[in-house]
Formats: sequence, structure tokens, C-alpha cells
Amino acid sequence: MKINMNVPILGLDGVELPDANMGKLVAQMLVNGSKGDALKYFHWAQKLHKGEPLELDPSDSETLKNFIKDNDQLTILVKAQALACF
Repeated sequence: MKINMNVPILGLDGVELPDANMGKLVAQMLVNGSKGDALKYFHWAQKLHKGEPLELDPSDSETLKNFIKDNDQLTILVKAQALACF
């Protein structure tokens, strides 16, 4: 499954938030954490930061979805749009 998060983050009005890129934000959350598969998360973060899509198998797709859902630093506004990338 190919996941493209190189998209802008939108406000509730549908307008792009300035300097807000979904992939870069999720990448930052992946490397700011202290739990999980460090090598996998770091590799994903590098690709997302570069604006590249992730090629994930079903297990890794669920891992990333759960990371996003369970991350206390991400707001509902961001989580909803990040999960829509799947």
C-alpha cells in the first residue's frame, strides 16, 4: 500500500494552514517519540520529510495508523487528515 502524506494540512474552513505539511509533521512526531521500532520510524520519518510516499505492507500500515491514533501530541484536526491519507 502506498501512503502519500505530502499534502497540506487544512483548517476547518478548508483553507491550507501556512507552512503545514502532513508528512513533515508526522515525520517529526515519529522521531520525537521514545517508543516503537526506532529504525523503522526513523526511516519512515526521513522519507516523509523528503515528501516521498511510503510503501507499506498491511502490518506496517496498521502500525502507522495506530501510531497516529495513539499520539497525544497530534490534534484531532491533524489525526483525521493523516488517517485520510490511507
